[in-house]
Amino acid sequence: MLRPLVFLLAILLHTGVALPEEPDPIKTGRDALNDQRFTEAAKNFQAAYTNGDPEGLFYLGRMQELGLGTQADSARAVIIYQNAAREGSVRSANRLGLLHLDGNGVLQDFEAARRLICDAATKGLDSAQFNCGVLMAQGRGGESDLAGAVSYYAQAAEQQHIGAMNLYGLALLRGNGIDADPAAARRWLEKTAAQGNTIGLFTLGEIYEKGLGTEIDLQQAHVYYNLASARGNQQARLARQRIEQNLTPSEIEDAQALAREWAPVQSSPE
Repeated sequence: MLRPLVFLLAILLHTGVALPEEPDPIKTGRDALNDQRFTEAAKNFQAAYTNGDPEGLFYLGRMQELGLGTQADSARAVIIYQNAAREGSVRSANRLGLLHLDGNGVLQDFEAARRLICDAATKGLDSAQFNCGVLMAQGRGGESDLAGAVSYYAQAAEQQHIGAMNLYGLALLRGNGIDADPAAARRWLEKTAAQGNTIGLFTLGEIYEKGLGTEIDLQQAHVYYNLASARGNQQARLARQRIEQNLTPSEIEDAQALAREWAPVQSSPE
């Protein structure tokens, strides 16, 4: 005879009733890490790894590298990343590449950095796609490939990576590695500017000042330059002062009012 619990499970499965999902140990661990509950975080990351997710090992390596709940030890972290990367952790491959780029805990080796990072990029990790694009654009660790870099920026931008959205937008604006498309550039830069990113804000100011893919609108340019300047962008401050010479006092006050009313949107959680 079936025990009551097993009998109940059989009924639920037969009737198609959804059972509660098991909590994701990576997410639970990250939440604990953000709350500085390091022991709980480490237990969840270990559980994720034990259950077959090599990214759990990456987060344990990150805790080791940064000294979160343990003594910081870059050498031990590198060993953890290497083991995790061999088991398929794309985050570990990307992190190892960055350590090789700086020569931190491992030999500085641009070729190894590019190989590791770009391999993680081919597997879809947005931060690796961004990093690989930068290396390709700079010609570090291999030949320069601007078109290839822009392709990776585009892939990471589709995943809402802020830096990639900026670089992809700038490539479209300038026609670097891709056919120029100022209207498309503006759409990408509007997304980063909406989150308060200074590069997005400043470049939108330039777009409206010069009429790139849209009509010239000095008041709108003033708004974006003002917002970027308030966030520490010195170029924006100078640009704002420059265009004020072509605006009336009333137009400047209206632009300032628009800047006061502006508020950034909240980025979506991972």
